[in-house]
Amino acid sequence: MITCGVCKTENDEFAITCRSCKSYIQNRIANLDFFETIWKVIESPRKAFHDITLAEHKNYSILLFVLFGVGLSFTGFWYFQLGSHFESLLDLLAEASGIGVALGLLCSLLFTVVFDGLMRIMGEKGTFRNSLGILAYSTTPVSLTLVLILPIELLSFGMYLFTSNPNPYTIKPGLFVALIAFDSAMALWAFGLSVVGISVSKQISAVKSIFAAFLTTVISLGILFLAAKELIRYV
Repeated sequence: MITCGVCKTENDEFAITCRSCKSYIQNRIANLDFFETIWKVIESPRKAFHDITLAEHKNYSILLFVLFGVGLSFTGFWYFQLGSHFESLLDLLAEASGIGVALGLLCSLLFTVVFDGLMRIMGEKGTFRNSLGILAYSTTPVSLTLVLILPIELLSFGMYLFTSNPNPYTIKPGLFVALIAFDSAMALWAFGLSVVGISVSKQISAVKSIFAAFLTTVISLGILFLAAKELIRYV
């Protein structure tokens, strides 16, 4: 809650003007600056998600989900070992990126709808746009992985990153384990950010936030995994 400095009325955390005297109690945020907000998510996530919730326009949310989708696409190509279906690494990169863009757009809708549904079941209110912004900026670590780690993996293993014969582990076991561990840590970081974002945006307890983030992740990724398995049967 925010206390009005003029009339001392208690106001909602995200109110711009006092509900009693209409005085301004915090700055209005019209748009989000991409790099500033990303850095704030890394440095001070609670403050970042407060600003994201407060912002009128959730700028770059779709872009972040597209980057998430591309990262998820490459993870799927690795998990299902689809490298043998391509003549060159360049062909694989092009197709995985194209699928990733479409997948990111799908994820922006799927994750937000699932999350909003869970919030309603839990008796919490909110808007689709706020949910989209919070979930999108929670994927920041995945975008960092795509930019920083995927190039190292491709330079180290090439097409073998996406094949089982030989398995990339047999080529450089130490490096492969280290990169997988880093990818896993970034995924956990993204999950942690989603918990913080939900807690701040919805003003609910950490336990409820963890529960909502976990179910949103499991349900959404479960749907995508089952759909991917069906599609791969026809490849």
